Parts: sequence; C-alpha cells; structure tokens
Amino acid sequence: MNVFNNREIAAIIWLSVVLIYMIFKKEIRASLFEVIKSFCHRKILIPVILMILYISGIIILLHQIGFWKTSLLKDSIIWTCLTGFTMLMNSGSSKEKNFFRKTIIDNLKIVMIIEFLVNTYTFSLIGELIFLPFITLIVMMQTVAKMDEKYIKVEKLLGWVKSYIGILILIFVLKNVFSNFSSWASLDTLKQFFLAPILTIAFLPFIYVVTVIAIYELIFIRLEFGSNKSKKLKNYAKLKIIKYCLLSLKRVKDFLTHHSHNLTNIETTEDVDKVVRSLKS
Repeated sequence: MNVFNNREIAAIIWLSVVLIYMIFKKEIRASLFEVIKSFCHRKILIPVILMILYISGIIILLHQIGFWKTSLLKDSIIWTCLTGFTMLMNSGSSKEKNFFRKTIIDNLKIVMIIEFLVNTYTFSLIGELIFLPFITLIVMMQTVAKMDEKYIKVEKLLGWVKSYIGILILIFVLKNVFSNFSSWASLDTLKQFFLAPILTIAFLPFIYVVTVIAIYELIFIRLEFGSNKSKKLKNYAKLKIIKYCLLSLKRVKDFLTHHSHNLTNIETTEDVDKVVRSLKS
C-alpha cells in the first residue's frame, strides 16, 4: 500500500523544487530565514504547540472509540498542516457573526462528498506534475484578478475554467467509482471521508478559546495608554474584566468595541469598578 498518492508526491516534488530554489537564491534565503525566525516567536509557537497537543488529544479519543487507526495518520497530518494551521492563523475571522455555525454547516454539506471524491482521484505522476502548477497558476491569477474591478471579466473566465476542470475530474471520478465500487465502498473510505469534518468541528472549541484570549489581549493593550497606571491597578482591572466576561465571546467583543476605550483613563480601583458596572447596565 502506497503511503502517498500521485498528487501528494507531485506536491512534495514541486515544494522541494521551490524550497531548493529559495535556499540557493541569496535574497530569498534571507527573507525565508526571517519568516522562520518570526514563526519561532512565542506568540505564534505556543499556540501552534497547544494546537498540536489539542489535535493529538482528539485523535487519541477517536482511537479509543475505535474510529481512528494508523492508516489515517497521513490524512490527520495533512489536515493539521493545512486546515488546522489555517484556522488557527485566521482565528480573527471567528469574531465574525455566526462563524462557528457556518463552519459546522459547511462541513455537513453534500458538496463535501464531491470534494472528497475529486481530491481522492489522481492522475498519473506526470499528469499530476503538470496539473498542479497549472491549477495553482489559475487560482493565483483569479485571486489577483479579484483585487481590481477592471479584471472582473478575467476573474469570471478563470472561474469558468476552474469549474470545467472540476466537472471533467468529477466525470472521471464517477466513472472510476462505478467501475470499482467495491474498492470505494469500504469502512476505511468512510472513515477517511468523515475524518476532516470531525477534526474541523472538534477543533472549533480550541479556536473559540484562542479567539477569546486574542480579544482579551487587545482589551488589555488599552491599559498601557492614557494615564500612568500601577501594575497592581492593571492586574485589578484585568481580573475584574475576566471575572465579568469569562469565556463569553459575545461579552469580550462587546467590551472591546464599546467599553475598552474607558480603560485609558482609569486611575483608581473605583474607576475600574465604574467601567465594569457600565457593562452590566
């Protein structure tokens, strides 16, 4: 049994080529090291480590109930590196209204079946080596075209090209499914299909907590501005705010938007109490 399919092998080859080019190009190499250095900052590294520990806990739980096994290790790592890491880096989006409900609904849509089938079907290695940079170029061009209204026709054209490519691949996939139905209709395939939505939904509580903590940090930054405040007063204000908001995303968002500016002018514990009382009114 092959560990990687042709698409994944092609992706590894292209990523290796790009990485080698970046290493040997002096200007890019310097920027690459700066990116790595920035990634190692504790404000990024600690959440990433906690994310890995949290996902490991989910996987251990899935293993305990008999769902997860070592054959799903590759899929779990890919999900963590792509979906999980992206969700963590974009956790600011979770402040948007109905973000968590929308994420759950998106992971339960019928279109997920089509996406799974399309992503599972692969061409020959040579075909994938040609297909990957081609589709990547189209996606990049479409992304750039979206930034300027004068390229709206180009953006629509590239969208149609992507759709036609998707339809063609889907036709090949369905043909393959019906001709080899026994190899598709297995418990392992079913587990592989459900792994991504299960991990995504189970990961939401972690993203929720990260989002709340990030908003708390934005709130507490306001304590550094305005009148001079003692460390004791700052800690008192932080404890009072945390005691009121706890892990309520709604409350911390409301405080950040409508009340955090009041923290710049506090001088006594009575001022802090007044700000907190205004939240309850």
